[in-house]
Amino acid sequence: MWMNSMKFSVVIPVYNSEKSLEELYARLRSVFKGMGNDFEVIFVNDCSHDRSYEILEKIYRENINIKIVDFFKNYGQQNALLCGFGYCEGDYVVTIDDDLQNPPEEIPKLYEKLAEGYDAVFGCYRDKKDKSYKNFGSYLIRKINHNVFNIKDDLKFSSFRVIRKEVVDQIKNTRTIYPYISGMLMSVTSKVANVYIQHEKRKYGESNYTLGKLISLSYNLIINYSSLPLKAISVLGLAVSCLSFLVGMIFVVKKLLLGQAPAGWTSLIVLMSLFNSIILVILFVFGEYLSRILKEVSGHKQFTVKEVLK
Repeated sequence: MWMNSMKFSVVIPVYNSEKSLEELYARLRSVFKGMGNDFEVIFVNDCSHDRSYEILEKIYRENINIKIVDFFKNYGQQNALLCGFGYCEGDYVVTIDDDLQNPPEEIPKLYEKLAEGYDAVFGCYRDKKDKSYKNFGSYLIRKINHNVFNIKDDLKFSSFRVIRKEVVDQIKNTRTIYPYISGMLMSVTSKVANVYIQHEKRKYGESNYTLGKLISLSYNLIINYSSLPLKAISVLGLAVSCLSFLVGMIFVVKKLLLGQAPAGWTSLIVLMSLFNSIILVILFVFGEYLSRILKEVSGHKQFTVKEVLK
């Protein structure tokens, strides 16, 4: 049973989606009309190169419940969502992609699950209509999520979700150059659930989430939200130290008992190359963490807004 007093805020990152935007808004309007709820839509234009912003201006002129945020440059989906959260006024916040693969008609399912007492509900899919590399990337990110955020195995993240406003208020106050909304959400609440929904084939164009972007997201998750690399090089350093001690002891025993010296320059150069390589790997990991710490404390803006229409 829907309560008319409730208002939904829908946050949509937009990047090169000129063909899907009007249909997306029309379907959202139809869904919330059926639910009997007021709603607003916050479009965050992530420096699109097509006519997306022109289409958004058209939607804005024809409707009174639209807000548009236009970025100076491309900051990525996570920053676009975080920016959009700052303009939400609804009791519940829905995040949805701009490509129509997540049907707006599934929003009532998400809310019904949320009404059972959860703080956030993610849509998940039995049959995902994506290319194989993207499905593999999603699987990889899901495994990283489970290890980094220590979540239960059956919980799956997606970009289609509904979140209570009080949780969003906590998330948007977080300041980081490398935001990851799902992880930030899990740091606020553990009352999170899934509901199965439909996933449609992409109607227009190609996915903006390339293999490179999926790898970059996985890398950022590991570096920014875990100490796994530091733990890995600590274990590596300990293992190499033990191995070096063992090899040294073998050489000493052979010299004292058998009178045999280790092979000459070849073995020496091989061992030096091995140890130097390990040192360079350790320095790379330390350097990556230090560079990110520097960015976090240097006061860099997460995003710069060119224009806001509301």
